[in-house]
Order: sequence, then structure tokens, then C-alpha cells
Amino acid sequence: MTASIGERVAVLAVAAALVAAVVIPLRIETARRDARESSIRTLELTGLMRQGIWTDERVTAANAWRDDFRPARPVLVVGEPVRLRLASADVVHAFALPDLGVAPVEVDPGRPVEVVVVPREAGVFPFYCTTVCGDAHFGMRGVVRVIESPGVQVAESPGVAAASIPATPGRDYWRAEAPPDDAGMVAQGAWIFRRQGCVTCHGEGAAGGVANPGAMNATVPALADLARRTFLFTSADAASLVRALEQGPLTALDQAPEIPLYAVVKKQYLATHQLVASGRIAAPMDPTSPPPPLEMPAWEARLTGRDIDSVLAYLLTLSQDRTATAAAGPGSITSKE
Repeated sequence: MTASIGERVAVLAVAAALVAAVVIPLRIETARRDARESSIRTLELTGLMRQGIWTDERVTAANAWRDDFRPARPVLVVGEPVRLRLASADVVHAFALPDLGVAPVEVDPGRPVEVVVVPREAGVFPFYCTTVCGDAHFGMRGVVRVIESPGVQVAESPGVAAASIPATPGRDYWRAEAPPDDAGMVAQGAWIFRRQGCVTCHGEGAAGGVANPGAMNATVPALADLARRTFLFTSADAASLVRALEQGPLTALDQAPEIPLYAVVKKQYLATHQLVASGRIAAPMDPTSPPPPLEMPAWEARLTGRDIDSVLAYLLTLSQDRTATAAAGPGSITSKE
């Protein structure tokens, strides 16, 4: 039997009411979400390979030629969400802010990425580029300062005061000048240690102590005690091994140097050489957390075997009690016995 017009109208009315009961709350919730998101403060951070920084200044095609952009020093407030708008002005970068739960986020040129963070505690927390992007990569770090309350006008603040930023080893390391050709193997190794950015992780004078958030070892290990770890317990023995390295690879020596337990020393040294060549990924404290931001790359892709020997020779000359200090100039490093 054909339904009457009234029945059809009733059915349509019921259907419309059901749709409205579902759609209207969804639209209201969407509007509320959009309102919440639009109220979140946005911080723009742009990666600059040439300067080795993340900057909060606006980078465009018209000013990208500059080399004086300021490093970003963001200030956040506990409990207040902030949208980080990450961009690249040149090559592929990867942004990581492990202490605030931001795992490495790949940032392609021309394709900004947004992540929202909600700080849970006050402090100063480092951020990194975790993709080797160029000569200045290892210095491409900064810090976010999180405060308890907006006692300052956070949105207008230029960021953390320079005096409160932890010192970063090896500033402008990629600009280090090479030593003279006749400077010797140790001087060459000292320059490579700085020029390749090893100093940014292992510290000035290879003294270590640089934090690696989330790593099993909380800090990057020191290398100033390499002689002791190679079973060279006197400066004379370390000097003898350096003289042997100056002649060529230990595997090619015609005569073994007069060093106690030389077979053990040689085996340990060659294992260290291979470790530098192959690289090492830092073991995480918690496998479910973002990976530690600092890891040693496979240097065999950038350094020759002789280069690695030069770096290790330099490290062997450092004082075993870690009193090694960097010389005033960025291009050379000396040590004290």
C-alpha cells in the first residue's frame, strides 16, 4: 500500500532529526577544536645549513642569502601548548627535541611540518638537527627555555638570555683553519677533530661531558683517556705509539715498537680505529622513547685511514688526567702534561 504524503513527511522529519543529532555535535566539536588550535601560539623555526642554526627569524627567497640570522632561543610556559612550525631553507633537516617528546621529524625544503608540544616542567632543554645536512651539522643545536609562568611577555620575548645558554663546544668548528703541511700528524689530527665536529660531542680537549638525552650513557664519553684505554700507562709509551703511527699503519710496520704488551696495545688500537670508521649508534635508555640525538657516524665515508690515525694520535697525546686544554685559536689544540 502506498504511503501517504503525511507519512513520507514524517519519515523524512525523523531522518533529518537523526542526521542533525549526529552532524551538529560533530560540527560543534570541530569548531571548538579549531578554536583551540587557533589559540595555540605558533613558533617558527627554520633550519639553515650554512650557519648551522635553527632561526626564529623569517627566511624568504629575498633574504636567504644572509649569513647573520639569529639562533632561535624559544621561551615556553609550563602547561601551555605551543605549535612548532618547522621549515628548511636549504636541504633536508631533522628536528628533535627529546626532552619534550619530539622524536626526529624530517623537514624537507619548502614543506613545513607542524608539531604541538606541551611542556610539563621548567628547565632548559636542547634541540638538535639529527640528519647530517652539511659541514655545520654537528653545531646545529639550540635550547628551549621553559618557565613556570609568563612573568615576561613570552610572545614578544627574543628568547633565552645568551648568558643562560649552556656553552656548546667547538663553536664555528667548520671554519677551523688547517695547520701548515709540515705541522705533523698530531697537529693534523687536532685539526680534523675540530673541523669534522668531533669536538661538539666529545668536548674541548676531548674531555667529554656533553649531554645525550635518552642515551644509556647520559653523556658522550671522554676520549682524553684513550692512551689508558689502549693499555698505554705512561706518556713515553703513548709517544712511542704515536711515532709508530707517523711511519704508517700499524698493520704495515716492519718492526714492532718497544712498548710493553704491544700485541694487546695493537689489538685495542685497531679495534678503536675500526669503531671510528664504522660509527656507533647510542643505545637508548628506553627503547620506546625517541632515539638519542647524538650518534657517531661512520667516518670511513668522510675520512681516510690516515686521517683516522691522525685523530687517534692526537688523542693519545692528551694528558691521561684530562688536563688537556684547547689553544686560543680554533685551528690548533695543545695539551698539558
